[in-house]
Amino acid sequence: MRKIFFLSTVMLFAWFTPCFAQGPYLGAGFVYNNPLGGDIAYLDPGFGLNFTFGYDFGPVALEGNLMGSEHDDRDPGYGDADFSGLSLDLRIFLSHPDDRNQIYLLTGIGSYSIDEYSPVFNADTELNGSGWNFGAGLEHYVNTNAAVHVGFIYRLIRYDEFEVGNVVYERDFHDDGDTLSFQAGFNFYF
Repeated sequence: MRKIFFLSTVMLFAWFTPCFAQGPYLGAGFVYNNPLGGDIAYLDPGFGLNFTFGYDFGPVALEGNLMGSEHDDRDPGYGDADFSGLSLDLRIFLSHPDDRNQIYLLTGIGSYSIDEYSPVFNADTELNGSGWNFGAGLEHYVNTNAAVHVGFIYRLIRYDEFEVGNVVYERDFHDDGDTLSFQAGFNFYF
């Protein structure tokens, strides 16, 4: 019975996976994060790095993203803040699979944090939260194994955990941490 289940699962994947599927890929690039949320408006926009790993099924791609950027804090006494996130995103391609220029829409979910030193607490502080991602972009295939891409992601982030030193405070309210990200990078397909 297990063998039949396994073979039927393999057949379904083979049937529904188009012949133009790219397969697994790794990517790296630059990110520009602009904090828009009212509760994190004290952070200036900042540049950082983005790393991607995923699988392209042809009409859609499922990918994990790890990104981070450094931001100046305009509050007196505070230094730089580090914004980081890990997300799982689904890219939906709108172009024909044979087209070298692939337009896509993106949706996903992520976990995010803002780390900085606080002179008020005389300790490192961290805001932690989660959010939904919505975006769009363009991927241009240089050849069958390489592509460059540009895009933007609007991150609807709600921070509901505050950490001072090693003490974590769960809160009944959340901080609005919406962030607009612009990305440009390179993907290598195996």
